[in-house]
Amino acid sequence: MKLAAVLAAVDRLAPFEIAEPWDSVGLQVGDRDAEVRAVLVALDPTMVALDHAARRDCQALLVHHPLVREPVAAVTAHSYPGDLILRAASRGVAVIAAHTNVDKAHGGLADIICTALRLEGLTPLAPARMDWYKLVGFVPESDLDAVRTAIFAAGAGTIGDYIHCSFTIPGEGTFEPGVRAHPSIGEVGVQQRTGELRLEAVFPRALRRAVSDAFVAAHSYEEPAFDLYPVDDEVRTLGLGRIAYLGAPCSLEQFAGEVAALFGMPAIRYEGDGERMIERVAVLPGSGASLIDEAAAAGVDALVTGDIKYHDADRADRLGLALIDVPHEIAEGYAMRHWTTQLAEELRRDRVTVTFLEQPRRLWRRLALSTETEETMTGLAQRHNHADDRTLLYVDGGSRGNPGPSAIGGRLVSPDGEVQEEFSDTIGTTTNNVAEYQALIAGLELALDRNVSKLTVHSDSELICRQLTGRYKVKDERMKGYHTQATALLQQFQEVDIKCVRREENAEADRLVNEALDAAAR
Repeated sequence: MKLAAVLAAVDRLAPFEIAEPWDSVGLQVGDRDAEVRAVLVALDPTMVALDHAARRDCQALLVHHPLVREPVAAVTAHSYPGDLILRAASRGVAVIAAHTNVDKAHGGLADIICTALRLEGLTPLAPARMDWYKLVGFVPESDLDAVRTAIFAAGAGTIGDYIHCSFTIPGEGTFEPGVRAHPSIGEVGVQQRTGELRLEAVFPRALRRAVSDAFVAAHSYEEPAFDLYPVDDEVRTLGLGRIAYLGAPCSLEQFAGEVAALFGMPAIRYEGDGERMIERVAVLPGSGASLIDEAAAAGVDALVTGDIKYHDADRADRLGLALIDVPHEIAEGYAMRHWTTQLAEELRRDRVTVTFLEQPRRLWRRLALSTETEETMTGLAQRHNHADDRTLLYVDGGSRGNPGPSAIGGRLVSPDGEVQEEFSDTIGTTTNNVAEYQALIAGLELALDRNVSKLTVHSDSELICRQLTGRYKVKDERMKGYHTQATALLQQFQEVDIKCVRREENAEADRLVNEALDAAAR
């Protein structure tokens, strides 16, 4: 399947033309004529996502947040987004952005969350403003069908879920052909009156040339008369966010709890009187503080959105609007995962596989203040008391000489205690710390290859553990690359812990290191 056909499928689900005027959507890196067999969907365009796409043999990466948002002055390996553009191009991975068009579309992110919350009577919070032009042309009745067919084929006449939309009204046209004219009706030098129809149809601004050319080509007149008008219009069935009704009134606190449960959040932040009964709510995944005034003016009781600042909450409180704050990446990640199934179904008949990158990108880190010294969360995931469903990774690296002959070793253990796989290898001459990092990186890559999503890493290197948990800074320039690589791998797990253990607790990984060194010395 060509990449152009993939773009057309995305456009059917979430038309690119309904994106906000400031937004960058559509193909951002790649060749429309390239063949596509698999698509990876992710929330953000990152090195991790690109590497996953390449590893899974995906020829396209569809992201919600655009890679290119503004004009790019230079594309270099040491600039953003140049580094990602070059990586995508070198790996043969096209990058497609589907941002506010997916937010606004039928079956888009807000619809998905409203459906999951069992909300009813959905209407847009902010109806979609369309960057449209209107064609007003004058045609003889005998030309009407041919002209309409031509402009519809060029992309005119689509309003929401309706196609071939137009309007006509009869009238009379007058003209007098000049001496060099070749009129299809009338004679040179003779004033002509003829019945004509005024034909109107809207179309996206980007299709201005295509639609006007189609009108002229299909018209029988030598000089067809037509006008193009920019229109400030909106589609009331599409737009940012949704206003909806609960199945039955409930307290703000109860509804906030239902929202938290949907997203698997152990706690949730809300503004307002928890005992207040609510019935009409608005939902805007991602960042929705800019629509607080619109939500209050619409008379909704509560707005579910994210990226809420103190002054946003203060303004909502003064307007009598309750807020329920769901972190940006949690709400959009949940919704994009479910939207991916729609795209997969759209491309299924063409045998193009579509998968979602489950590992969320977590920018915020969480520091748990505790007297415990042996176990520290990495901050790449929230603490969960689910040790029984975690895969265990034991890793060790060693050097005889520091620097000297070095090796790595590790073992992957299932949640029920079964050893799934062991690895060991020599890595030449290096330092002990480098060996520790290389062992960790090899172990993390092994876990990802085995589709592990929840992992606890055991390492006896206090330095590595503290650097990865942010307690120590990485000062050695030689180590920064290893630290960056390990951190990027850790970000790919749904849940991950780093546990610093005593050497005797890591004896099996240590054994694998020594066996590799002994074998190399023989």
